[in-house]
Amino acid sequence: MARSSSQTSAGAQTGKIKLARQKEGPSITPEEFLSLKKPKGDRVLQIGGERVSLTSLDRVYWPDEGLTKFDLISYYLNISAHLMPFLKDRPAILQRYPRGIKAPMFFQQDLESGPAFIKTVRLTNQEGRELNYAVYTTAGSLLHFVNLGTIEQHPWHSTTKHLDKPDYLMLDLDPKEAPWKNVLDVALVCKQVLDELGLAAFPKTSGSSGIHVYVPLKPKHDYGRIAEIATALANEVAHRAPKIATTQRSLAKRQKQQVYVDAMQNARGKTIASVFSARAKPGATVSMPLTWKQVEKGVKISDFTIKNAPTLLKKSGDAWSKFFDSRQELKLN
Repeated sequence: MARSSSQTSAGAQTGKIKLARQKEGPSITPEEFLSLKKPKGDRVLQIGGERVSLTSLDRVYWPDEGLTKFDLISYYLNISAHLMPFLKDRPAILQRYPRGIKAPMFFQQDLESGPAFIKTVRLTNQEGRELNYAVYTTAGSLLHFVNLGTIEQHPWHSTTKHLDKPDYLMLDLDPKEAPWKNVLDVALVCKQVLDELGLAAFPKTSGSSGIHVYVPLKPKHDYGRIAEIATALANEVAHRAPKIATTQRSLAKRQKQQVYVDAMQNARGKTIASVFSARAKPGATVSMPLTWKQVEKGVKISDFTIKNAPTLLKKSGDAWSKFFDSRQELKLN
């Protein structure tokens, strides 16, 4: 699973970027855009009062599936109302795949230029460099980043309002060589531990190889404290199911059937693919929100792709629709 390892200091201020020239000419509505049939070249999309330049729409991003940049943008346009609550006002680590998933990618933390509606927050990284981090604000901002080749969406665990205080913690269940059934079983052990603590938890597929379990929180505690709690939770899960779960980071020291319960992604500045994020993986899979009943019955990573996820969402509803209504306050000693 691709992750950022960036961490930043506590200082933050509004950043300034160079304004990029936007394309002139007529624009189209989201409905007109979605009705296009295999478009080529460029378009300007008018969405929420913002003009978003969308370029090279016929560029192939998933060669084996024949899926293009247009397919990806259409997915995010269709899903944006469900996705934006998990992105809005959060700094982003842009993982850019400008030539698709089989070509070189790169991380972008410092956003040097963009249209006027793109916002940034200025942060100082561990090396002491001040960087303008992109901030998700609107569906237009999301689509601008996607147009840059940002297939996956990697937001911070905190918003710019409470930058040092995450509003969820998460456990990443990473199978490596372990059977998929073990991933599902370990997820249910996570639920058991969290239920006993009175904490509501929300599972999702990673879209890559595992399952993520999120716990929505009120932004009361800093990243260090939340990371400690996540580590304690991971240790308890591994203690309860030692045959199939471990917190051992070394793959060489791990038994093949064991799922790695990873709490390391709760550190400040770390990011992980958001719920509903497309993944730069074969099949154009999606990190899909799940109900616990789906976990019990069994689901697969390949069940959810950019082609079927919007339809499945309309049919079955959004399993994470109450996520931010379920924010909890941790009672710490």
